[in-house]
Amino acid sequence: MILSVITMGQVTKEGATITPPKFTGIKGTVADMKEEKSPSIDEFVRTHVIYPEDAMDHFAMGTEVIAFSVTPEGKVANIKVINSVHPSIDEEVINVLKMTDGMWKSGFVNDEAITMDKEISIVFRFNERSASDNLNLAKHYYTKACESLLLKQKPKQALKAFNNGVVLMPNDKSLLVLRGLTKYELGDKEGALNDWTRVKNLGGIVGEEFIKEFITMEGYEQMALVLGK
Repeated sequence: MILSVITMGQVTKEGATITPPKFTGIKGTVADMKEEKSPSIDEFVRTHVIYPEDAMDHFAMGTEVIAFSVTPEGKVANIKVINSVHPSIDEEVINVLKMTDGMWKSGFVNDEAITMDKEISIVFRFNERSASDNLNLAKHYYTKACESLLLKQKPKQALKAFNNGVVLMPNDKSLLVLRGLTKYELGDKEGALNDWTRVKNLGGIVGEEFIKEFITMEGYEQMALVLGK
């Protein structure tokens, strides 16, 4: 069951008049469509995405995050999985997003139609699980991962736990910061930079006390550079 769908648009430069892309739900020219009749992309995705049986068989739950672009022609492009819950869920959501190709009004900066980025988050969980259950489970994985990384010095084991936590809470900055440090220690510098860049795009870490706890770790300087600390 899909319990919630959240979309995010890109942040652009100050001083410009920004008109974000608008989902119409109708292919072709819709310039005269009244605002109140325009559906939302959230409703469209919630209606059309089906929880894949393969994912259910594997008890796959969490928050799927997918980024995409809307071109000046109203086309959907550059679809990218940011946080994967299960491969079959990736495929299902991507296929539904592809269905919306041509159902968008382009975004504008001032009077110029440009390609703009959007992001959609979809929570997949079974009826018996609540949002607080997912949060508590993510906290469990976080604690387990920190213990493996910082106390037992087992980064591979820590990475598995961090991955499980991020699947449930893909926008949790603490999980992403520490998963990045773990990836860096394991030699995945590109993966580490991706996690830290996402933290920056989510607004960064408020204050320096949290990241200073890890100042002795390999990768700290690179992380601080990305986060601007």
